[in-house]
Parts: sequence; structure tokens; C-alpha cells
Amino acid sequence: MEQEKKLQEKIIKRFILTLMIVGAAEYVLATVTDRFLVPYMAQVIFPSQHITDDFASRAMLPYLLILLSSAAVSSLARIIPGNADNTLALILQNSVTTKENSFFAGSGLEVTGLSDKQRFTLIVSALILLIILVIPYVIGAARFSIVTVREFSAIGRARREAAMEEEKKRFLMISDLAHDLRTPITTIAGYAQALSDGLVKEEDKQTYLNAIRDKSAGLNDLIRLLFEYTRLDSSGYKLTLSREDICETVRECAAALYTDAETAGMELNADIPEKKIFADIDKPQFTRVITNLTVNAIKHASEGKEAGLFAFEEDTGLCVAVADKGELIPEDMTLHLFDPFYTGDESRNSRGGSGLGLFVAKKITDMHGFKIKLMQGAALKRYPLLEGYTKAFMITIGKISDKNT
Repeated sequence: MEQEKKLQEKIIKRFILTLMIVGAAEYVLATVTDRFLVPYMAQVIFPSQHITDDFASRAMLPYLLILLSSAAVSSLARIIPGNADNTLALILQNSVTTKENSFFAGSGLEVTGLSDKQRFTLIVSALILLIILVIPYVIGAARFSIVTVREFSAIGRARREAAMEEEKKRFLMISDLAHDLRTPITTIAGYAQALSDGLVKEEDKQTYLNAIRDKSAGLNDLIRLLFEYTRLDSSGYKLTLSREDICETVRECAAALYTDAETAGMELNADIPEKKIFADIDKPQFTRVITNLTVNAIKHASEGKEAGLFAFEEDTGLCVAVADKGELIPEDMTLHLFDPFYTGDESRNSRGGSGLGLFVAKKITDMHGFKIKLMQGAALKRYPLLEGYTKAFMITIGKISDKNT
């Protein structure tokens, strides 16, 4: 949609520019022809007449239309049988003569009739003027058409390339998912078989059962994420919005994730205003965004590091930030963080990342009309709450209110 919007704006701007250029060219040509060409042609056709400024291209072109119309009617008159042909021709000739006299009188010429040679010369001259004055429009239309077709062709190529790249990513994603699914399934099957065959010592059974539980939970998370991606990326899916207290929603997420942080050997800090701030959200989906970002921070940070979940008010609205003290993300990777199936960071890829978590988070955020971006390094210094953190995913929520209405 963004690409189509930019194309529309570009075409409108180019169309306006083309009209301005054509209008300027038309004005210059009309001025030149009226000052030099038309007076010269008038002197050739009417050598004994005094030509006024009223006899210009703008006056000759309507006259040309009169003659062409009469010629068309004359052609039709020829197919009428009998005396009706002569009668219609006579009426037409009188009409043309009357209009000619009126035209020349309005142009400052005392002409009561034209010879066939004069009429022919005048018609040819008017046609030449018409061609000259139409040239800017023809060139402008041709140029505008060529450039527009070129733009559409470029967008078509970009879309085909994007589709091929997307297909490549899908193939790689399916390959990675097959590996991610096969490994825990093999482990679960092996442990279960060992337990079933009685090959595990009594004191080791709990360890095996814990491993099966953890592997099953990982499989469940992967399948859930893949389901969310498929559902959100399908047409027709809509959010179910309701008026919710954002601060309370974020606070609930922080409480639910404390155990995950402790299990990972990390500390999860939270600083959320006690006041009520309301916005229209799909609470389950918005909660999923906060959860995905926080779990991502916990999963990919080194043990002993800190993560933080914050909410604070800015001029642009309420901000929700998920921060950590892990390593910075390389600049070239930040351009693709929210792309589906992107797992450019090898350390993340080795930890089983599918490249869907951040895509799902951004998709849900965009559907709410909110904004999400990655900020890291010096960019965090303007936020006192984020002091000491290396990077943060920042969600900006507009249209906030302290009233549940």
C-alpha cells in the first residue's frame, strides 16, 4: 500500500509539472505565432488589407472549425438525391459566407467573400497553426505516458523480485522449521522410549521428564508462533478492540514474565505508572506483542544481564519500552529486523529463532495504528528510565486518555 501511495503522489506531481511545462510552451508558441507567423500569413492572403492584433491564432482556429464543419456537411449533402442536394448546398454556402463575413469583421478585415484560392490558403495556414500549437500537448502527453509506464514497469519488477525473495525466505523458513521441529521431536521420542523400556535409572527419571516437558513447551511455542503468523498475514483478519487500561495490561505482562526471567538467570525490572491510561486495543494481541518482545529480550541476552519493561508518557503519547543490556544489533541487521523469516543474527539462529516473533509484533502494532521501532546506544539517553540499557524496542501509542470512555 505504501508503494502504491508513493506512486500516486509521484504521478500527480509529474502530471501537474507536465501541465505547467505544456502551458508555458503553449504560451510561448502562441505569442510567437501571433507576433510573427500570423501577420505574415495574413499579408500573403490579404495583401491589400490592414491587419489588426485581433487577427491571431486564437481567432483563426475557430474559423478553421467552421470550414471543416461545413466541409463535413457538404459531404453528407452529396448523398442526398435529386434537387435536395442543390438546395442543401446553397443553404450551406450562404451559412459559411455569413459566418466568414462575421469572422473577418470581428478580426478587423473588410472582406466580403473569399476566392477558392484564398480559402484554401487560409485553411492550410490554420492547419499549420493548429499543428504548431498542438505540438506541446503531444510531446507532454507522450513524455508523461512513457515515464508513467516506466514507473509501473519498475514497480512490477520490484514486486516480482520481492515475491521471489519472499518465496526464497519461505523455503528457508520451512527448512529451518523442519530442523527445529525434528530435533526436539527426536529428543522427546528418544527419552520417552528410554523411559518406556525401563532404561532410565530411578534418580534420572525426573531429569528426563523435565527435558520432555521443556522440549514440548518449545514445540508448542514454535507452532503457536507459526499459527499467529499465518492468521495475521491472511486477508480479512481484524482486531477485536476494547477500551483497556494500558498500564494495567503492561503490569500484568510484567508479572507473568518474572518467572521466565528468573529461570533464565536474569532480572526483569518494571517501571509502570500507577495512573490509569486508556486506549482502544485488542488486549490478547497487544499482550502478545509485549510478551514476544520481553521473551525475546530474555532469550537472547546473556545470563546475569538485565531486562526492563517500562511505560511512560511523552508528547507523542504513551510509550511502552522493552529494554535489555545485551549486545547491540549491527546496523545492517536493523533494516530487516521486522521482516518475516529474517534470522540474520547467527547467535539467534542457533538458538532456534524462526524470524517470526518480531514480524508478528510489528504486524499487530501496525494493525492497532501504533508505531514500533528499535532504539539503541546513544538514542536511549533522552529517556531517563532507560539509562544503563543498551537497546530497547519502543512502542508509541497515540490517542490516550485517563477516562474509560
